[in-house]
Parts: sequence; C-alpha cells; structure tokens
Amino acid sequence: MDVYLNSLGCRTIVHERHYIDRHYIEDFALFYARSLRNYPNFCQRLHFFSSEFDEEQWSGLVERVNMGDRSAIEQQLAKQYLGFMVVKPLPGSPIGRTVLKTFGPDAADGRRRRFGATRSYHVNLAGLSLSVQGLAFQQQDRGVSACATTALWSALQCAAPLEHFASPTPAAITEAACRYMIPDGRALPSEGLNVEQLCEATRTSGLAPVLLRSMSPLEDKGHLATYLQSGFPVVLGIVPFGEGEAHAVCGVGLRLGEVMPRTDPNVNYADGSSAVQGLYVHDDRLGPYAFAWLKGTTVNGRVTTSLELQWPDDRPAEEWRLFAMLIPVPLKLRLSAGRLRALAHEIAEAVAVSIPVAEDLEVHTRFSRGVAYRASAFGFGLSSYGFHALTNEIVLSRYVGVIELVARDGPVADVILDATETSLNPAVLAIVRREGVSRAQGAPLLLLAKLLGTAAIS
Repeated sequence: MDVYLNSLGCRTIVHERHYIDRHYIEDFALFYARSLRNYPNFCQRLHFFSSEFDEEQWSGLVERVNMGDRSAIEQQLAKQYLGFMVVKPLPGSPIGRTVLKTFGPDAADGRRRRFGATRSYHVNLAGLSLSVQGLAFQQQDRGVSACATTALWSALQCAAPLEHFASPTPAAITEAACRYMIPDGRALPSEGLNVEQLCEATRTSGLAPVLLRSMSPLEDKGHLATYLQSGFPVVLGIVPFGEGEAHAVCGVGLRLGEVMPRTDPNVNYADGSSAVQGLYVHDDRLGPYAFAWLKGTTVNGRVTTSLELQWPDDRPAEEWRLFAMLIPVPLKLRLSAGRLRALAHEIAEAVAVSIPVAEDLEVHTRFSRGVAYRASAFGFGLSSYGFHALTNEIVLSRYVGVIELVARDGPVADVILDATETSLNPAVLAIVRREGVSRAQGAPLLLLAKLLGTAAIS
C-alpha cells in the first residue's frame, strides 16, 4: 500500500480517529461481536493528500471555512485529495474499505492505461465535501471473507449506484453465497467461495452473473476489453501453474499498447482488443491496482491465458493460469460480449471493403447506458437532422451494445444494439456516422443500415 501511495505522491495523511463504516459494522455484528476478544465496533479512517501541511495549517483551513471561504477550500483540497483508507480494529487484517485515485492515463513505458471499471466515492471530512474516482479495495479477514468474497465485493461496487442499491457488505456476500451450498460445512469463518457460490451471491445482490470459462488469450482479451471499458469489473479465477490453491482477484483496468496488425489476408480490419497487454487488479495480497501481464502459455499442447502478477517489492513475479471470469451485470443487460463481438466482426468486414476511406479499420466493442451514449453524441459531427433523430426520435434501451468502427482518420461509425434482446431476436437500433467520414463518404452506411433493417443517423 505504501508503495502505491508513494507513486501517487502522497505528502500528508489526515487521521480520523472514530469512524463508523457500514461494511465493517455488519461484519462486526455477524461475527466479531460474538468473539471472546472485545473488538471495537468503530474504525479509524486515513485521508491522503498530495500537498504537504501540518495540523496547524489544517486548523487554519478549517477556520477559513468557518469564515465563509468553504467553496475555495473545497476546490483546493479536491485537487490534492488522493483517497482514503478505513483501518479496522482487526490485528490480522486492518485494511478495510479503501479507495485510492488511479494511476494516470499514460504509463512510463509509453503504453496507455484505461480504468473504465471505477466510480466516484464522496467523502465528508470536517464538514468538507471531497470525492475520489476509483474502486474500493480491502483485505480478506478469513472471518467473514476470503479472497473470492473480497474480489466480488469490489466488483459489485460499480453497479450499485447505477442500479440504485446499496453495495453488499462482505458479510452479506458470504451469507448469500452459502444460502444453498456450503462445501466446507459452515459459512463462517469463511474458507473461501467457489464459482457457483459467487454466482449465487451475485444474483442475490440484484445483478446477473456472466460466467465465462477461459478459452484463448485472444478471446479472453476481447471479453476483458469489452467489459472493463464498459465499466463492469471482472472477477478473475486463477490457479498457479503446478500445485497450489485457486485464487481470485478483481480486474479494474487495462494497459494498452498498439493494436496488432491483421495477419489473415482474408480479413480487412483489426481487432481493437489485441492492444490489451495487461490488467490492473485488486489483489488482497498485493494491494489495489496491482499490475499483471496477460500472456499465452502453452500447457499440454494448448495455449492458455496466463497472468504474470507483479509484486510491488523485489520479489519475482508470479505466473497464474486464468480459468474463469465472472462479471456482475445489470439484469437488463442480456446481450453478451461474445455475441456483440461476433456481430462486430461481420460488420467490420463489410464496412472495410465498402468504404474506401476506412483505411486501417479497427473494431472496438463496449456497452453503454443509453442516456450516456446520447450525451456523447455532441462531438460526433452529426447534421442537425441526424443529431435530433439520435437524441429525440430513436428509442434506446437502458443499456446498449456499441460496435465502434475506427479508421486512420478517426471514428467511422457506431452500430447501436438493443442489449435487452436474445440471440434469436437481435435488434440493431441505429447506425451512427462518426466524425471520421463525411456524409458523402459515408453513403455505404445507408446500404448497411438497410441490410440490417435499421436507421442510418448522419
């Protein structure tokens, strides 16, 4: 944790001595209150800032707030706020709900970082309102949570504000997971959860579990890129090569390089997910935003997806085999990333051969809320008629699938799909011309829209 805070440039820690954390107090009521040791029911909370100030200077800031300078002080501290850590009164696992600012978009080696699976957390400190963009992390305690519970707990954080429910506590996740199946005979203390139990806990929270078995590095990268860039964290089930127990981590972000050039002469586009080179994960052993290279490792003649987890100190990296991915998604998101990507490849090939200006075409896939996609249309360069049609006439589902076609000169078109439909009843809602082609150059999109039975927005 200190390594990551140093990398963020932490200079000052503000100590909140008495803090009631909902996630800990439910664990306390269910488990620790019944222990012989007299555990407190409250926590402490640490706040991290990139600027340097002492207690006297902090008191001066609070005094300025009292004199009516609150807005200016909040704006000043907002630029310096790096996040917070809840410190639980548990000697063996003190790190509770912790949210820290993510790394910046540019890595030192020239690669790009994308933290799509994060949300905004709002904090009140001494009457001041602060916020941090990240994803909550905490240690497993082996009382109410093990690694799988903690990974799922982090993954459920993103959907909670979108679907308007309180994010479940570790205790609630463990109880839900063990409602019908307890392989080890008892739910608490927690010895860990299997994949089926994680799916049950996800359903109990009000979300739908999408369970994917690892197939190949290329397919796994495609699924990870689609879900993580759509704002859905991914619980990764991994096992060590050789002997050892399975482990679970929560995927939060991606490290991207260049899109790999196409190698098949019969394919006229490139898959955007081939740019994925690694993942940023919450690992309860390593801390938040730990980095893992994504690789292909040959086992018994078959290429499998592996994660090379980097320790923050000088210890050698660990290599794990990916065997499953669990993504908690809203109930109305019925379209899978696999089906979205399959259609994307067909459409990309059709566009690549029909639009001459679509050079070096790439295809990217993601999900978006309908209202968020409409809000993004302000920069598309649409005509007044096209913009009015997209924002006022086309009916979008709560969540939509987006197939984004990008050429050398910029985005060519978006194909918008109804994410509530099934594989037997696919529905393309619209094809939207983007700023990379002019209306005249995009004429073939009209034919494509006709073939798909949908509207062309230009």
